[in-house]
Amino acid sequence: VCPIGVPSEIETGITQQRAELFLGWRETDAQRCAEQLGWAFRVGRRDEEVFALTMDYSAQRVNVEVDDGVITLIGVG
Repeated sequence: VCPIGVPSEIETGITQQRAELFLGWRETDAQRCAEQLGWAFRVGRRDEEVFALTMDYSAQRVNVEVDDGVITLIGVG
């Protein structure tokens, strides 16, 4: 179940604690939920494939690493 959105997240940014709610979720479910919350979502690593990411920081974005379809690491930025 997708958590309820917090309007201040769009202005002040996502907290690491909120982002970590997605740990253990299926990638597709987490991405869908992030979109509902208005968060940007990007994958930095999926299994053995590492993706090039820009170095810009966005407090409204989560970066995830995925193993076997499940989010195993997540960070804000």
